[in-house]
Amino acid sequence: MSFSADARRVRDPGLPLAWRHTALRCAVTCYRPMGYRATWAFLETAGDLRRDQDALLRALERLELSSAAWLAEEAAFAVLRREEKRGRHRRSPTAAQWLRHRGYRWPGPEGHAAMLGEVGRLWAPHAGPFPSVPAAEKADLVELDATVAGCVSSYLGAGGALDAGRAALLWRVLPRLRGTTARWGLEPQRAAAYACFRRLGWMAELMLNDRWLQTAGGAGAATTCVGAGRVSGAGPYRPSASMPRERR
Repeated sequence: MSFSADARRVRDPGLPLAWRHTALRCAVTCYRPMGYRATWAFLETAGDLRRDQDALLRALERLELSSAAWLAEEAAFAVLRREEKRGRHRRSPTAAQWLRHRGYRWPGPEGHAAMLGEVGRLWAPHAGPFPSVPAAEKADLVELDATVAGCVSSYLGAGGALDAGRAALLWRVLPRLRGTTARWGLEPQRAAAYACFRRLGWMAELMLNDRWLQTAGGAGAATTCVGAGRVSGAGPYRPSASMPRERR
């Protein structure tokens, strides 16, 4: 079923509330800009979605506003890429464009609150012991963990503000985070290490995208976000395709 069809079922007062709750979950499977769990966790801040009809409708409105913002960004990105290919002969998007287009973030007016909340949620379980890693790599990986953790701590302590220096630092370590998780995702014995560094990668993407949202002038700049230039030190980083390609 499509996103719009699921949204209509959520709004249908003739359906049992449990069915409408299930329809909202189905809508999230169609559009999950921060991944399914993170998107649902943010929607749950609207209230008791199982028992409160008003909360359910507020959550749906959040999701629809974000979806509309994302569709506007997609249209702007298509126009921009045509111009870059024809006029500037730039065949591939920049690293910054890739992060905005495919990275973890929340498009729309509530982007800052959504991304700040998700970084906090991901940070909570990160205080456990350091996972088992190959001895030859441990020193480098501990340093990588400490670098990102320091940025997260500063970001949360400042209420969701990330300074330019820490942003540049995150851009430099993103390729290492991506390479580490790609390699360990195929090794069952490194499941704990994979989860740890994948979580760090998610938090890094969210913080950078949240910083862009704030420095670009807020949610009103959503349609121009994909026009960002190459960020110094960004390297060849390509984030995971966290958003499905269908209407999300």
